[in-house]
Amino acid sequence: MADRVLIVGAGLTGATLARQLADRGMEILLIDKRAHLAGNCFDQDLEDILVSRYGAHLFHTNSKAVWQFLQKFADWRAYEHQVLTKVNDQSVVLPVNINTINQLFGLKLKTGAEMRHFLTTQALKIKEINSLADYLLSKVGEVIYQKIFYGYSFKQWGLDPALLDTSISNRLPIRYNFDNRYFTDKYQALPTAGYTALVKKMLDHPQIKVQLKQNFFKLSKNYLQKFNKIIYTGPIDQYFNYKYGRLEYRSLKFEFCKVNAEFYQNNSVINYPDLTVPYTRIIEFKYFAPTKVTKHTIIAREYPKSKGEPYYPVPRTRNHQVVKKYLAKVSELEQKGVYFAGRLGTYRYLNMDEAVAEAMKLAERID
Repeated sequence: MADRVLIVGAGLTGATLARQLADRGMEILLIDKRAHLAGNCFDQDLEDILVSRYGAHLFHTNSKAVWQFLQKFADWRAYEHQVLTKVNDQSVVLPVNINTINQLFGLKLKTGAEMRHFLTTQALKIKEINSLADYLLSKVGEVIYQKIFYGYSFKQWGLDPALLDTSISNRLPIRYNFDNRYFTDKYQALPTAGYTALVKKMLDHPQIKVQLKQNFFKLSKNYLQKFNKIIYTGPIDQYFNYKYGRLEYRSLKFEFCKVNAEFYQNNSVINYPDLTVPYTRIIEFKYFAPTKVTKHTIIAREYPKSKGEPYYPVPRTRNHQVVKKYLAKVSELEQKGVYFAGRLGTYRYLNMDEAVAEAMKLAERID
């Protein structure tokens, strides 16, 4: 008799695990408390424009295995993401590169060596890099830090960057060239029909059943005993009823707006680091997917907040200490066939490709 597996959460992690384990002959029940598939990647067509309900999702990876796996479930189109950030009335390029320096300071730097030399005149000498603020100040100095990074980070995390650890510094690269792309991965693309369609195709398998609007925490112990294995992708502290304390998460509120113009802004995403602006960025969805020609566009203003649907683990020491206690319990539960996966289940800020890669590895381990 095939193993029966309950997977909690129908996002990319849960869908990848469901497909991988079903392909190995296991019977899968995938549940989600929401009324839709794809988790925070959920998107839908609104007035001929594909709109993501929970913000921009840009797929990029260097993993051939992840890329080949996802190719089976969607047609993809090449898309290389670029970001602009508003500094006063000027739109400057992110990540920080030679173009950014030239724009901000009115210079005409031409080489990486010239940029490095310029930044040595700006960067602060900091002996120990203990925080995100230390890292940025030691790389680009006070002017760029204040204009581009400080306000955005403060709004995004609800904390001064001096209180955030350095783990998110790899999301803020400094480039010593003219490359304006936000990512440099080998594979960069978007599913042409959207992520919801991608996930739906992944779950189209005779061994997979899906139940939406199903709360895991309301299932009885007798019901759960029907399954040989349980894979949980929700918030790790909630699973343990906050035994060691609540972990901090950042959530987002989106203010969607239809604008009666062909385009609202000159880029898909524009950041607003100014603390007097309550949102962190404006997303214009029309840039992400070819649409029918429309005389309107749809934008979303993104407001970070502390309460609401959890999106991001907050990267600071207090949370690392708390999650260690939960992870110790996770090791014990694996012996009983209970596994934790995904951004919330492992309390790590995973990219989409990392979530898929880790789900593939977990499926292999479970098998």
